[in-house]
Amino acid sequence: MDDFNIGFAARMQEVVDILGSVSELSRRVQVAYPTAAKWVKEGAEPSTTNLIKIADVAKVNLLWLATGKGPKSDQDALNTTIELHAAHSERRSNLREPIPVYGGKLAAVNVNAFTFIPMYSIEEDEVSKLAGDDKLACTMAFNRCWLENNLNAEALKLSTLIVKDDSMTGVLNDGDHVLINHGKKTGGDGLYVLRMGNNLLIKRTQLLPNNKLLITSANAAYESFTIDLDANKNNEIEIIGKVEWFGRKI
Repeated sequence: MDDFNIGFAARMQEVVDILGSVSELSRRVQVAYPTAAKWVKEGAEPSTTNLIKIADVAKVNLLWLATGKGPKSDQDALNTTIELHAAHSERRSNLREPIPVYGGKLAAVNVNAFTFIPMYSIEEDEVSKLAGDDKLACTMAFNRCWLENNLNAEALKLSTLIVKDDSMTGVLNDGDHVLINHGKKTGGDGLYVLRMGNNLLIKRTQLLPNNKLLITSANAAYESFTIDLDANKNNEIEIIGKVEWFGRKI
């Protein structure tokens, strides 16, 4: 652990060199200066959310930042992927298998063109994420350009979730992977993730007159109900965010 902390402190110093100062690091990641200073001087490990923020603002590889493994920069990532493609090509040739090509040549992938979105946990609210010492969570990679141009979404306000019920069967099935936009928490028309007690629900919502929100399911076995948003001050039903995308295993 001591060796890892020393290594992490060294990588954080490289991040500071990129951003210019510890003050700029604390400002960009939106944490107190002493917290950022501990990352650099003591190798203190940030929460998963802050680790992702650091990698995002410094434009470095998340895996490199967390573990020291893999490429650090865009150019390093490009060189690494070219080498990996070459090795992959050689292995497939030995096995007499066809090699996939794009436009007549193997295409290199820039790892830093992607952002890594963490899986949402019901146990983690925004405060505990910022203050906790949790390790790197399961993440999914999404292309930054696609998120910005197709979803108009900020990566730091996104998380993923696996559907674990049948209330939206036919629209979202059990086991589907959804992308949640936590920047959309006021409710409206569309598919939203709701929290009732310790249960996460994905439902279709519709905004009604007098600030009411109609909650419906695709599965007829589940009854519809209405939330009075004005009377929901204590968040008995909390709007976690809007579902922007889903993936499904065939």
